[in-house]
Amino acid sequence: MKIAQELSRFFKSELSPFYEQKELDALFFWCVEHLFHMSRSQWMLSNQLILSKEALNHFYSIVNRLKKQEPIQYILGQCEFYGLSFRVNPHCLIPRPETEELVRWVLDHPFDSALDIGTGSGCIAIALAKHSNATISALDISQEAIDLAKRNAQTNEVNVSFFQHDIFETFHSSPSYDLIVSNPPYVLHSEKERMKANVLNYEPHLALFVKDSNPLVFYQRIIEFSNHHLSSKGLLFFEINEQKAPDLVNLLEKEGFSSVLIKKDMQGKNRMVKAQKKL
Repeated sequence: MKIAQELSRFFKSELSPFYEQKELDALFFWCVEHLFHMSRSQWMLSNQLILSKEALNHFYSIVNRLKKQEPIQYILGQCEFYGLSFRVNPHCLIPRPETEELVRWVLDHPFDSALDIGTGSGCIAIALAKHSNATISALDISQEAIDLAKRNAQTNEVNVSFFQHDIFETFHSSPSYDLIVSNPPYVLHSEKERMKANVLNYEPHLALFVKDSNPLVFYQRIIEFSNHHLSSKGLLFFEINEQKAPDLVNLLEKEGFSSVLIKKDMQGKNRMVKAQKKL
């Protein structure tokens, strides 16, 4: 048994070589909420709280995994996105705040049907379903990701049609969508050396990286797909690598899309693109 207040000192002393102070505070109280179901203020008032051996062992296990810089979202198996709770695991990317901005931008537009390509945890599709009355579909090449996304849809009480499909293979059905959205792989292999270990060593490379020799390969294919499966004047939204924004705009215009618009994220980086299919 151990006094709860001592855990904070132990947590920070064990992990200070690996994380900055601000991040340590956030990680600690994330663990507290998950393990002990207590808010920050409740914890601060619980100096004499005695914790069970089981809870302490779980806490120590989390600390050991954090030492290896494993993402806290994978350790706890969950995260929040657009105010919703999502299960996550190494079969999918951890949802980012930048992608929340993409969802917010999409929801500023009217649409009755939408397709999310490369859905991962299902975060984009589920957020769109939760905050609109549209019919939402989503695909991913990974069956494990699809299974996870289905569970997340159930948890958040929305209806989304999920299906496994490789975007580079022929799409045999012929539905038409008012809107298509995608956050495809866009990190260049040459950018790996600048990435943090918690991303590089744990998140799925299939969903992250693209060859420097063909950095727009996924965008090219999704644009081709959208030319066949977007309704007249339908909208196409992408999350993007800021370095490739001008090239992507040129590609969209070359492929017959109009009203191409780049949008910056909260960090001032070119992070999103919107385009409209011509008649």
